[in-house]
Amino acid sequence: MNSEYSPFYILYIAINISALTYVLGSLFYGLPIPLYGLKKWGPKMMSDAIYAAVWINIYGFIISFLNQLQTMLGINWDYFYNSLVNLEVQLFYLMTTLKSIYYIVINAQLSAAATLFIPLLQFSAFITDIILLIQFIIDLGIFIQNSYMLLIAIGVLLISLPFRMGKGIGGTLISSSMVFYVGLPYLPIFMKNMTGMYPQVQLQSITINELSTLVETIVGIIPSLIITFIIIPILYISILAGLSIGLGNTIGGTSGRLPFPLDLF
Repeated sequence: MNSEYSPFYILYIAINISALTYVLGSLFYGLPIPLYGLKKWGPKMMSDAIYAAVWINIYGFIISFLNQLQTMLGINWDYFYNSLVNLEVQLFYLMTTLKSIYYIVINAQLSAAATLFIPLLQFSAFITDIILLIQFIIDLGIFIQNSYMLLIAIGVLLISLPFRMGKGIGGTLISSSMVFYVGLPYLPIFMKNMTGMYPQVQLQSITINELSTLVETIVGIIPSLIITFIIIPILYISILAGLSIGLGNTIGGTSGRLPFPLDLF
């Protein structure tokens, strides 16, 4: 990793900025002029600098704790990727099979059967959308796994800025990285617990030769596919996002503002 993008280099910058914040706070607190709107920020900036320094010093402990928490919960990224990629493969195989059957019917000039197969082509487009959603979740997992340390360090850097300018955003960035790093790999297990079985078992049951019955079978499993592959993942990610916001408010507190009104004109 390039040193300028290293989380420890980011923390080095953060400790210097927090020191600057502490010095500015001391200067504001000791001003000999009665600018109370500015002087009241002295203790706040000093405490914020100490708070940022604490986060910098416990950074290594947080990273270790997150990995230990994953181990305690019995989840890991390999299982996450293998489960979702397996679902992708089965959905792609199903989509390819349906399209192949449709084009065979078209080439055979079976117009009546081809009309019956129009829902199958629409269903294959629906499967494509599900594959894209699963791929997005996989890409999100890759990003979180590879960048969570850097994102936490950037969050600490934002917390260390003077006047609490980045405290709210920094807290949210720290909490989101922590929650999604631990929680996102649990998604396949959550899907299994919510549906009672792995979704791919249901997909393998479409082996009916009769066209009308095949269409009825596909129409019948569409609700379960929507629940399993769309509603449940979105619900779970929404839960993680809610936890991230709550934890972010705890870490970052209120958003920052300038200590005095700024009139441009």
